[in-house]
Amino acid sequence: MPADGGRTIGRGIARLLLLVLSAAAVASPARAQGIAIGVAAPMTGNLAHVGQELVEGAQLAADAINAGGGIKGRKVLVRIEDDQADPKVAPTVARKLAVDDTILAILGHYSTPASLAAMPTYTKARLATITPTASGPDLTKRGGKYLFRMLSPSSVYARNLARYTAKTLGKKSVAVLYVQNDWGTQTKDHFVKELELLGAKVATQQAVKDGDTEFKAPLKKIKAASPDALAILTYYTTGALVTIQARSLEIRVPLVGTGALQEDRFIEVAGRDNAEGVIVNTEFSPDDPAPAVASFVAAYQKLRPHQKPGPYHALAYDAMRVVLDAIERVGIERDAIRDALAETRSFAGVTGTFSFNDQREHEATDQAYLAVKDGEWAFVGRH
Repeated sequence: MPADGGRTIGRGIARLLLLVLSAAAVASPARAQGIAIGVAAPMTGNLAHVGQELVEGAQLAADAINAGGGIKGRKVLVRIEDDQADPKVAPTVARKLAVDDTILAILGHYSTPASLAAMPTYTKARLATITPTASGPDLTKRGGKYLFRMLSPSSVYARNLARYTAKTLGKKSVAVLYVQNDWGTQTKDHFVKELELLGAKVATQQAVKDGDTEFKAPLKKIKAASPDALAILTYYTTGALVTIQARSLEIRVPLVGTGALQEDRFIEVAGRDNAEGVIVNTEFSPDDPAPAVASFVAAYQKLRPHQKPGPYHALAYDAMRVVLDAIERVGIERDAIRDALAETRSFAGVTGTFSFNDQREHEATDQAYLAVKDGEWAFVGRH
């Protein structure tokens, strides 16, 4: 063998090793350089403002982790894709995110149809996906084991509202007025069941149709039942009209409802005097003095001085935080991340202390309660 033959073979092996290492680096840059989370949200169109809020919330959570050195020294990266809240666009976005093996989990999509359209792709890629905003009935059951959601289901917020009404407000006889659709009926059923478990009496149940404007007949039946509270389980426009007519009939008992009433438009339609004192439970209040919320609000106000974050910011912030917590616990394997999310219990978020239940739904043990005070929604406590 020539004298330089060994050197030639050695150089060949070295070049081969270099190629192998280079290929490995190209194949998994995020595993070496950072941790990537995909965010699929409407960044254009009439819901672009929602998409912007979701991205801002997710980025604030990533920034907080990165400020502390990241996860095991790796920086968290946010990869944004525009799904336009369109179920026809969502599968294309999902394929783009799923084929990138540097992405470890997904925050998205905005709507129930878009989420369900994207899930077959994410499921095939074994990507845990948390929708911060989609609220369709049985969403996670229909979407499969890789889909989680942040909005509390009716079984949770109706139960919590019943507990607040019976225990915190001390009401023993409660009338219920609800919208006659799937959401309203489910919410009413959960509310009534919890009231009865607590020993409170359901004075009467009255159904109304969304879009109706005249509610005197059911409200007269409610007045005749002499309740000491009235639960309005409708959307905000119907709820505002119900509130006006209840007050005109001299129904002066406390009015309670879910976050579906929590819109400034509710106060505008009902009028300040009629709306005064109406209480709702909701996912988030920027006026909550809890340390986690105060820290989140302060971080947001560095981004947007003199403004306050809203529920979409908070839901995306907690969704990102709980994903990163799972990664910190189990590492960067997609299936392990999914399993760690499913096992999340008593996570202290800005949307309350929550777990994922057996349907992978956000189940808070406490929620923010707001009441209309002097024409504005004001924080009254967390229960």
